[in-house]
Amino acid sequence: MFMERVYDQARPRLAGKRISEIRVGLNFVGVELDDGSLGVAYVLREDVGAGCTALPRASGLAGMPAEEVAAWAPRSKNVVAVAVGLAAMNAAAEFAALGQDDGPDGDAALAVATGAGDTVGVVGHIGPLVAGLRGKVRRLLVFERGKGVAGQVHPEAAEPELLPECQVVFVSSTSLINGTLDKLLGYCSRARDVVMVGASTPMYPAAFRGTGVTVLSGTRWLPANREAILAGISQCAGMLQLIGYGRKVSVRV
Repeated sequence: MFMERVYDQARPRLAGKRISEIRVGLNFVGVELDDGSLGVAYVLREDVGAGCTALPRASGLAGMPAEEVAAWAPRSKNVVAVAVGLAAMNAAAEFAALGQDDGPDGDAALAVATGAGDTVGVVGHIGPLVAGLRGKVRRLLVFERGKGVAGQVHPEAAEPELLPECQVVFVSSTSLINGTLDKLLGYCSRARDVVMVGASTPMYPAAFRGTGVTVLSGTRWLPANREAILAGISQCAGMLQLIGYGRKVSVRV
């Protein structure tokens, strides 16, 4: 549902544009459109599966209609294709229309108010975000798929019990790629703010209105840095290495 909503918003901005470049790394995919705009999305490596072909169509991608590639996000079952489609939509986002200037307020940890009395959830262990919240709220609950360390990181199975206790929840935008966002929002019944976080976040506020998501926190990638961004993705760079080539942006839905 969410990918279809994003695609409906992105489609007019993708019309007439074509793919210039696609890079697929172990951590991220990057898509460049023929107008020079760039989009990035996360690769769920653990969900790629076995076999020698990670992406069903792995050649002839340059020159394809951007709208066609973006349609992979809501329609493909292949997680790499979904990430490529999402990155294409992210490349077309109109940041100038979001009304959010670049700067420290674009950081997810500063995008919403959290207080010393709040219980805050973070779905997906996002290190810098967790570090920025630790010690500043009453209780910090961090969740990670397939992992669980008592008192530190809770497994996915604990979300139905613990997320309803949270006043603020930060959700990794990889939940769009693995299709868990709808379920997660159902658990955030008492949260005053739900923030979508990460490089994969599609900056299309209209797609999330009425869903429970209140803030989108993503990244605007600077075309002037395209060589470094694409090379970094190809060479398995992580977000800490790539973020210097972009600007964090947060906007209310």
